[in-house]
Amino acid sequence: MTRTATRNSLGRWLWVLWPLALLAVAWLIAPFKANAEFPGLPCTAGAASLLERFSYLLFFLPTAVILLVLTALARRGRQDLPPPQGEGQGGGASPRRRVVRLWSLAFAGLAVAAAALYLAFGALSAQPSGERAVACPPATAGFTPLHCWKRSSPDVFEMNAFGRRPLDQASAEALGRALAATKQDVFLNEAFVLDSRDEALAAYSNGRLFVLQRPELSVFGSQCLAERQAQARLINAHRVAFYRYSAQQSPPVDALFLPNASANGEQQYEVLDFLHDLVLPYVAPATLQPTESAYLDRVAADLKVLNDDLDREQVRGAPPSALQTMRSDFPRIAQDLATNVPARLIAYRDSRLKRFLENYDLILAAEENAGTQTASQIHSSAYQQHREFYFQEPRVTRLIGYLYLQEPGQTFSDDQLSTVNWAVF
Repeated sequence: MTRTATRNSLGRWLWVLWPLALLAVAWLIAPFKANAEFPGLPCTAGAASLLERFSYLLFFLPTAVILLVLTALARRGRQDLPPPQGEGQGGGASPRRRVVRLWSLAFAGLAVAAAALYLAFGALSAQPSGERAVACPPATAGFTPLHCWKRSSPDVFEMNAFGRRPLDQASAEALGRALAATKQDVFLNEAFVLDSRDEALAAYSNGRLFVLQRPELSVFGSQCLAERQAQARLINAHRVAFYRYSAQQSPPVDALFLPNASANGEQQYEVLDFLHDLVLPYVAPATLQPTESAYLDRVAADLKVLNDDLDREQVRGAPPSALQTMRSDFPRIAQDLATNVPARLIAYRDSRLKRFLENYDLILAAEENAGTQTASQIHSSAYQQHREFYFQEPRVTRLIGYLYLQEPGQTFSDDQLSTVNWAVF
């Protein structure tokens, strides 16, 4: 009797307190999950594990209450029933007992469902990109897929593959076509070719690398910043090519990018633009003159001033001084960009920079005449044009200057030049 009573007592405690086991399971899962998501990054994985432990604890408290109530109700219903007695000659359970049993099973089922949802969604994701691993396409000439991921918001497919850098244009085109053949039906398709099979490199998707490169977007704040930046540099050092495709972005892109690091560490690109059937070398020519380099620096600095002015003026509730700053900076910078232009960059000034300034002038004129329907329409169209083609980092401005130096006598549309923005971003 004592042994039976002990077993019954143990069973009652297990029945009532089994939700506590969920917390233990979650705390055991968290570090394994974080280490798998951030291989080779002990600091980052430790921060992710700590965050998951606290989030599991946060979710556990209300979940535990729900489970304890449901299990108590299920057990109370069974305990409150009278002993089974026969009905007539045939015996059998009473209708009341059958009803309570059904309710008990329903409560138990709800408890199991709550437990499953808790274990599935209790923790905040250690990967803010919300990606999930998917099967890779088969290997093909030029590269071997290593890891593939998908994200649903927006719909993105990413692939890391092993391969060698193409040494000529024909090889680059072959690699680009092969990567294009593997693209998915998604909003954005990206495929990265690495010169290493190292799991610590290949196991990182572009979405997660973006988070590592931009610590202010990370759920970990500035913790482990040096470690994450070192990882980003390591991966970029082994990236030999990448393919990007999106017909839904504005403007669309379908191109293969070959990164090149200059002696001073500046990132440059050779681009095979399949959308426009162009080869675009955004690479500093060996004949770059100091005066040309100085002018490109001046262009980058001037356009940054104009874009910063526009940023401040577009903020809701911006003071009148923001528009006054735009008015004073624009003519001064337009004059500065028109003077002391090296001969090989005159075509750059008279095409790309001229279009930039003309569009900016439209925005400024519309802002000065705000309130009329025509001004509103002009502003909306010009501002959208500016965001698509001209609002770019200073290094992009310099890279476009390199293209004009590499391809003298040619003019390029803003749609064609927009390709390099996708490489940098």
